[in-house]
Amino acid sequence: MADLQMDRVTLQDGQKLIYKDLSFAVEAGQIGVIYGPSRTGKSSVLLLASGHLPPHAGTIRVNGRAPDRKRAGLGPIHDLTPLFDTLTVEEQIVFQARLYKVRQAKQRTDELIAQYQLQEVRKYRIKDIGHIEQFRVGLVSAVVHRPDVILLDEPERGLTNEEWELARRDLRHLAEEGHVVLITTVLQQVADAGDVVVQLPSGEVMVR
Repeated sequence: MADLQMDRVTLQDGQKLIYKDLSFAVEAGQIGVIYGPSRTGKSSVLLLASGHLPPHAGTIRVNGRAPDRKRAGLGPIHDLTPLFDTLTVEEQIVFQARLYKVRQAKQRTDELIAQYQLQEVRKYRIKDIGHIEQFRVGLVSAVVHRPDVILLDEPERGLTNEEWELARRDLRHLAEEGHVVLITTVLQQVADAGDVVVQLPSGEVMVR
């Protein structure tokens, strides 16, 4: 069973302490939410979980092993690694598939475009499609190589309440398939969708 565990993790930015002794666990079938205001290190948790950022102290385990960039599915991060808005939907997904050396990248792209109802916009540039479609392209970018752990930064950004409900269903479906899903948010409404909620900057953990 897939799982993500952080145990007494400390992260610093120069002399600034971002958090200390951060501990939580999210198992397959669960949605974990990192919740708090801006500039509290929420996106950094995703980078730690994906192996893109090492902690200054503490341990992180994905399926019992150290995080590996190839085994985690990291979606776009706002202001850091956004979607390539001049690429088409199809080009974005194929690019991600080839980046992760997915076999039969075009076939996998077609499969995901159908699964996430992106057929009508597959030839549109990212910047010209709606927010729910952008969310789904970002989600596909994270799942294209079939990772156990899926990491998404503020997936509700720009969505209406009705669109967020569609997005929430997509995330819940992935969890029910046996994935670990971890997202960040600044909104209580989104945090309420989580099974495990980690509040920053306090580090308080609530399990539902």
